[in-house]
Amino acid sequence: SSLQQLSSFNSSRMEQLALHLALLLLLISQGAIAANSVSLHGITDTLSTEHEKYAKALTTAADAFKEAEALFADDAFISRRSWTKEAETDSGDVVYGKQTPHGKMVTVSTVLEGSVDTVMKETWTGVASLPDWNPNINYASIVVSLTDHSDILTYGNNDVLVVTGRDFVSARLYRPIPDGGYLMVSRSVEVDSKPENKDKVRAHLHLGAVRFRPHPENPNKTRCDVVMLVDLKGMLPQLLVNQVVPKIMVMDTEENVKHFKELSKEERMMM
Repeated sequence: SSLQQLSSFNSSRMEQLALHLALLLLLISQGAIAANSVSLHGITDTLSTEHEKYAKALTTAADAFKEAEALFADDAFISRRSWTKEAETDSGDVVYGKQTPHGKMVTVSTVLEGSVDTVMKETWTGVASLPDWNPNINYASIVVSLTDHSDILTYGNNDVLVVTGRDFVSARLYRPIPDGGYLMVSRSVEVDSKPENKDKVRAHLHLGAVRFRPHPENPNKTRCDVVMLVDLKGMLPQLLVNQVVPKIMVMDTEENVKHFKELSKEERMMM
């Protein structure tokens, strides 16, 4: 009888543990509880104890990575089916746009001077110097480095057309991808140490993604595909937003092309 009671107790206990585990996994999958680590492409980002408070930011970036990866692999995106031409850079790179439930998503493809590793390193580590060479950026800094492949940054852009500059706080994450390149993503997050700036409207970046791939004909050049989906917030007419978002993409693309051309020239002079 005692053995039967013990067996019944253990069985009941195991059922409770299994139920608790299932509930925990459900909460994590729904974002109610954020995981302290994420694994993508064979690399695991694990937060230190002091950074566990940023778990939601890490999982937010991981979700953005999965969305970006699916988008870049989608046939409709590759063929630009259901995308429309919105604008064009001085060098002829076309900005395409598409309406989504979160607003207008825009994309552009260009070629940057420099090897894919050089371009990735500069993009990841050069945040603080952005205002020095990109006149569209008012300020930029890393809030906290979470792991070797993830961080949180804050930045603000200057006025575009009649729209005043916006403020952003977002989590970034990157991974090497199978074709020898990299995929880096960014998505807005909330951080206690960076409350909204009363002088700037806090915009929401639903998805920022850039894919760097080696140029098939020149290892000293990099193919670059960029996607942006942003809610500028504020009381802006939709017609104006639809004009400003592609304009931002054009301006940033032109400045990036110019910047990496200058870096490449400096490298050649030092050789």
